[in-house]
Amino acid sequence: MRAIYKRELRSYAVSMTGAIAIAVALLIMGLMFRNYNLSTYHLLTFSYTLNNSSLVFYIVVPILSMRVFAEERKLKTDQLLLTAPVSVGQIVMGKYLALITVFAIPCVITGFYPLIMLRFGKETIKWDYSALLAYFLMGCAYLAIGMFISSTTENVIIAAILSILFVFVTQMISNTYTLMSASNFAALIFLVILAVLAGFLVYFMTKNYWAAMITISGLSAAWLITYAIKASWFSGKTEAVMKVLDFATHFNDFANGSFTIPNLLYFISAGAIGIILTIQSVLKRRWS
Repeated sequence: MRAIYKRELRSYAVSMTGAIAIAVALLIMGLMFRNYNLSTYHLLTFSYTLNNSSLVFYIVVPILSMRVFAEERKLKTDQLLLTAPVSVGQIVMGKYLALITVFAIPCVITGFYPLIMLRFGKETIKWDYSALLAYFLMGCAYLAIGMFISSTTENVIIAAILSILFVFVTQMISNTYTLMSASNFAALIFLVILAVLAGFLVYFMTKNYWAAMITISGLSAAWLITYAIKASWFSGKTEAVMKVLDFATHFNDFANGSFTIPNLLYFISAGAIGIILTIQSVLKRRWS
């Protein structure tokens, strides 16, 4: 795993991908710091700068993650990895650790910003660093999902677009709660759509048409039967399901000074799910 980790870090340095990602992240966060804390609004809390730096994820996540597996598949160099005397888990973790190492660099550098603000009589240093930790973990979760997306295709452009789309959905979904119908039937339709999406995911992971159809049919039948027996069970389920993808709200708690273990575990769990899905995706390719 160490050899893969070093190889990936070297590739980010040689191709300038890592340097570009770090520069973009520092530029955006620096501009936000200047705007919110130093010149325009004169806020004494750095967490507000982080809260308004989500643009970093739209750019840095696809830059770093889109090539992780997609380009290897396109150039057929993934066959060298898959036949190496290391496990798939070690391959994935080596690549993932390289990703988060590159992302950690701008996070560490911006960690000096709250210290700069101490001269202005700042008293929320713990608040700021807890928000920075949550920001880093949110980035790690995005990179894990981006890595999984990259493992499902050999087209880096498609991988980048899907990563941007995922970031967009998870950052903006909190704004759609009030737009969704609160009726039980609307919740049923929403869950059936999710069943279809789950079926597509199963098909991408297994390339098995019947497994996908069984997933869609089984979940849809379960929702329909439940609706027929007790329609009231669907009350509030649309919002509950949408909150699973609501990265922004979980981070906003930290930005507002609320340090909670469940929110930290949320981002850690999201990253773990991305890693597990990536391992399964690569295993499927290894034996196909």
